[in-house]
Amino acid sequence: MIKKIVLGVPMALVDVDEALGGAWKSLVHEVDVVRVQKPSPDDWLALAACGFLPKPQVLTWRAAALASEEEFLARLARRDRQNVSAARRRGEAAGLRFDVRPVTPQLLDVFIPMYERQVAAMRYGWPVATRHRDHILSSGDRYFAVCAWDGEELAAACITLWSPDADEVRARFATAAPAHRGSEVSRLLYMRLIEEARCRGQSWVSLGSDPNLYGHLGQPGLFSFKSRLGFDALPSHEVDKSAPSEQADKIVALRALTDPSFILAYPVDADGRPQRGPDLRLEMYSSREDLDVRPYATARVTGVRVNAVV
Repeated sequence: MIKKIVLGVPMALVDVDEALGGAWKSLVHEVDVVRVQKPSPDDWLALAACGFLPKPQVLTWRAAALASEEEFLARLARRDRQNVSAARRRGEAAGLRFDVRPVTPQLLDVFIPMYERQVAAMRYGWPVATRHRDHILSSGDRYFAVCAWDGEELAAACITLWSPDADEVRARFATAAPAHRGSEVSRLLYMRLIEEARCRGQSWVSLGSDPNLYGHLGQPGLFSFKSRLGFDALPSHEVDKSAPSEQADKIVALRALTDPSFILAYPVDADGRPQRGPDLRLEMYSSREDLDVRPYATARVTGVRVNAVV
């Protein structure tokens, strides 16, 4: 059993025997998460019975670009369509303009400092894009930028990877100037990204990948925003056809995590055995008895359960 701090969150890493035998209970007042890394599917039933929920380690957000914006928006709930329309009206009133352009050193000289300032303001920010600057610039036309401009000033941008072999464009890194942060400019930026995918003849659009623990690096609001924009959270191995990378988590406290926090676990069959597949079950953790789960209960989620955390 190993206790460690993972980007600010105290965790206990245990093996299957320690999980099932309760050895982790000695750390219950010191950690927020108890985790079994890469448990065998043969142990999933026993782990689930003890509250350790098998789950994909990483989620990838994906949506079909479809033939037109009208067809894409038709899949959304009425309120979500209205949010896109309202964002577009406000963007037009503010004089924002959008374009798609190559990623140049000059653009990154503006993008990276803006990105770093935004990440620095996050509780558990991790400036991944900074480490990828040289890779992006050396990748030729595989990367492009979707940008929003306020006059001559960069209001927001999304550095995007074009992968024709995967029939996909994937948002890699995004940021916005302080005056333009929030969901409205982001909605318009991603709608322009989806349009660009169609122009390039790509069938799929991805909003990138998240660690499967919302309330830490990714926030619950991020999950809600992406899903309401028409994207599904899928196990990453279902998208890239890699070998599954899985964990079994038990959340025991919310000292360093947000309230609520949640994971997307594998659903269980009639015998209570977790089943690997593309569909996932939302397991929420909160100290609130009146938690509203509607912002998170998307069509793709097979069920929602609220777990009380004292």
